[in-house]
Amino acid sequence: MSEVNDAPRQIGKYRLDGMLGQGAMGVVYRATDPLIGRTVALKTVRRDLGDDAPAREIVERFRKEAQAAGRLMHPNIVTVYEYGEEEHLAYIAMEYIDGTPLSALLREQPASLAQVLEWYGDLLTALAYSHAHGVVHRDIKPANLLVTREGRIKISDFGIARIESSTLTQTGAMLGTPSYMSPEQFRGEAVDGRSDLFSAGVVLYQLLTGQRPFTGSAATVMQQVLNHTPPAPTQLNPTLPAGLDTVLRHALAKDREARYAGAREFLQALTAALRSDDGDQDATILLAPSGPAASLHGTAADTLAPPDWLAASMPALELILARQIGPMAKLLLRKIVPAAPDFDSLGRQLLAHIPSPQAQALFQQQLAEIRAGHLLAERSTPMLTVPPPTQGSQTMPAPLSQELTGAAVPLLAQAIGPIAAIVVKRVARQATGRKDFVALLASHIEAPAARARFLEQAAWIGGA
Repeated sequence: MSEVNDAPRQIGKYRLDGMLGQGAMGVVYRATDPLIGRTVALKTVRRDLGDDAPAREIVERFRKEAQAAGRLMHPNIVTVYEYGEEEHLAYIAMEYIDGTPLSALLREQPASLAQVLEWYGDLLTALAYSHAHGVVHRDIKPANLLVTREGRIKISDFGIARIESSTLTQTGAMLGTPSYMSPEQFRGEAVDGRSDLFSAGVVLYQLLTGQRPFTGSAATVMQQVLNHTPPAPTQLNPTLPAGLDTVLRHALAKDREARYAGAREFLQALTAALRSDDGDQDATILLAPSGPAASLHGTAADTLAPPDWLAASMPALELILARQIGPMAKLLLRKIVPAAPDFDSLGRQLLAHIPSPQAQALFQQQLAEIRAGHLLAERSTPMLTVPPPTQGSQTMPAPLSQELTGAAVPLLAQAIGPIAAIVVKRVARQATGRKDFVALLASHIEAPAARARFLEQAAWIGGA
């Protein structure tokens, strides 16, 4: 957020606290409603853009955004509080979300299939509600899906939404973001909720495989959306449950009659596929474009469990490998680990699958730290690996307290952002105790200074 010297200090009743973003047609501010002390995002658009048709349509579309989102009250949709106009601008006061666009997380954060299901539970439930109230979003894409600090999804930006009773851009206009648009949007046809489901399918495909199903220039994307069937997700990420191929085939059908009839049906199919016996709910998928795929055959199910000497280090090893080669990391480890006689041999085999010399050097450094019992940590930090259980010791560790896990989320979020809630949830299932829990959380922080600060602060949470 930045400050602008010549910016107004107040718009309507709202006191401006800073600028969140700026474009050619308007500015988004962080502001305060002084009557109730509520922080809001104040989105503005200039009304003096001119009298030509495009300028008038921009202002009308802005008003329509307030009309569309303003009629929706749902926990997974950004709430609109007020629409107002002044002499030179119009504004929308809306819920301020302290979070991160999914588009930013796509570039860097790993997630489990269970997390994808949780996000899509939010998204598809919100779309079902929106469609039931006659509002089609028409621009579902990662940049318009905000991940809150609690790890939940909020849909934003209804700027080109269609309301059933509206005549503005119902037909004959092609609006949206090309890589996420439905075939009917490209054809300029009237749209219904199934257009949003197609767009949601594109985002899901990207989450699961690390790449969009349709890429290139706008003209190339249009031809692909209208005529091309993308590869099945399991071809790009063999660790995925096979049922996801069927789910995405329906969601991305060219003919909307062949798609899911509604968002709830889409969610039911996705839930069934992710909870099938074919998949691993905790399988990690990297939300970033993957590097060259490893040459592998077979399925993840036909491999053996890692040996005891490596079991405790597997989560850390998978994390650093996934940062280099993407969603193939888990499958590659499952193929190589059972046959590796020792850590050095394992490292040499993994190194051959990392494309660039710089990435190889970084991986070797991190691998050495894991071997020494320190994942991306200074020598003064606690051990970040867990010793394997002794023979005959089958007792389960006591569950961590909600006080401890709850306090860890905002603390970790200071270092890694809104994905913290997801990381805490996963680590809590793996940790053998409080000390191990804190150490594993610290392993997700790359910057040494931030990691040291986290360890210092975490020493005081959840009791001794």
